[in-house]
Amino acid sequence: MPGREYKAGDTRGERQSLVRDSAGYLTDNFEKAPMMMIPCIDGRLDNLPSFAAAGAWGSLLPAVWSFMLAARSRGLGTAYTTLHLKYEQEAAQLLGLPDTVTQLALIPVAYYTGEDFKVGKRRPAEEITYFNSWKSTL
Repeated sequence: MPGREYKAGDTRGERQSLVRDSAGYLTDNFEKAPMMMIPCIDGRLDNLPSFAAAGAWGSLLPAVWSFMLAARSRGLGTAYTTLHLKYEQEAAQLLGLPDTVTQLALIPVAYYTGEDFKVGKRRPAEEITYFNSWKSTL
């Protein structure tokens, strides 16, 4: 799948192939994770207006993030993925989830390889923080 095009000097373009390779590796090795967590919401979000769906996601994502941070503090690595959602119905059937439940992610959990975590390259906040209107920076 072709990636998004970035302007020269935008570090996202430089990392795009690494991100794609990492996602491919994860996809090929899911079954090796000793644990997978699927956070769910009781209720379907399919036909909700965007503000209601955003509220539902917003009620769950802080808990998921806290889980991931707690895992890391215990030497466990996690990855927030949505790759399995293309097969949400099959996963629900396999796990015995009722049709009224929405799966929001699949988070593999495993001990990491012992390599140090490092800060990811990020664009300066000044480049992506807007004031009063889109693309209006200070």
